[in-house]
Amino acid sequence: MRVLLVDDERTLRESCASVLQMDGYSVSLCGRGEEALDLVKARTFDIVLVDLYMSQVSGLEILKAALATNKDAIVVVMTGNPSVSTSIEALRAGAWDYLPKPFSATHLQVLVGRASHAVMAGREATRLRQQVAQAAGDSTTLIGISPAFRRAVELARKVAPTDASVFIDGESGTGKEVIAQFIHRHSRRAKKTLVALNCAALPEPLLESEMFGHRKGAFTGADRDKPGLLETANGGTLFLDELTEMPMSLQAKLLRVIQDGVVRRVGAESSDEVDVRFVSATNRDPQQAVESGVLRGDLYYRLRVVPVTLPPLRKRVEDIPLLANHFLSLFWARHRPASDRMPHLSEDSIAFLRSRPWRGNVRELQNVIEHV
Repeated sequence: MRVLLVDDERTLRESCASVLQMDGYSVSLCGRGEEALDLVKARTFDIVLVDLYMSQVSGLEILKAALATNKDAIVVVMTGNPSVSTSIEALRAGAWDYLPKPFSATHLQVLVGRASHAVMAGREATRLRQQVAQAAGDSTTLIGISPAFRRAVELARKVAPTDASVFIDGESGTGKEVIAQFIHRHSRRAKKTLVALNCAALPEPLLESEMFGHRKGAFTGADRDKPGLLETANGGTLFLDELTEMPMSLQAKLLRVIQDGVVRRVGAESSDEVDVRFVSATNRDPQQAVESGVLRGDLYYRLRVVPVTLPPLRKRVEDIPLLANHFLSLFWARHRPASDRMPHLSEDSIAFLRSRPWRGNVRELQNVIEHV
């Protein structure tokens, strides 16, 4: 487990290193921000402990550089001047936790121990995903033999290599985001970013800032320029989940982006070009949403170039045994020792699962199997 500790206090660096090395960690020390920045760009670390207030180069810059090099790295920020605003900013930038100074050796050991466990759990999850993917290809995420589901999958497969906008509708838990990921993975944009945005998760001002970005000083708390998700998805795919929950004012701005291919940050006077493929989804009837006035018709038809409808689980009963056994093997490998022999679902168990209404669809079935 490779640990980098960045702090300009020599005594603190050396005492922390002594504690962590006794616990078996491989520890690298750095006392200057510029040196740390070069180090995290050149080498991969599992855990990075960085002082938030470094001279010349800030801890936030080091945090972002470490995550850019290794997205699975765990970064813990340390500071002797903790505040709500700085902690929120650090967490938003990707920090895993916040360690106020002064701290005890025990506090450090417990925190790094938790971080180490999280790193190992992430490695194991990645290993399992790779094993399952190698064994079953795309069927790991798109499991099913029912005609309605296969039609949806084949349509997604056909449209994926194009740049056409796709609109996915289906009940909550039917796998709309999985289909969006499948489309992106099989597109010419697969090496670029897939950005997912839940339009129902944020209030309007925050949603606007998240989507379009903002300039420094655009509003209270905007202390730096921030790119929006549309810019982040440039060259890739933007997945707009629960589109019908997007406020009408933002729908108008989004329509302009689709029409002109440019985005303007909040508070900016100029626009920037973006090349984004749109995949949208909703668990409501989109046509009804248009008729009721919660979804702009012109936006809907721009995004609905190719519609994909996912059937609810109760209408693909023949897929339940396949899904249940897949989730059983997945969660058994995740939660049990390798030496434990995996059980099998009995015929009575399968019959019972097939009889349920599954109002939460595939997501509910997945949770039930993991609970069992």
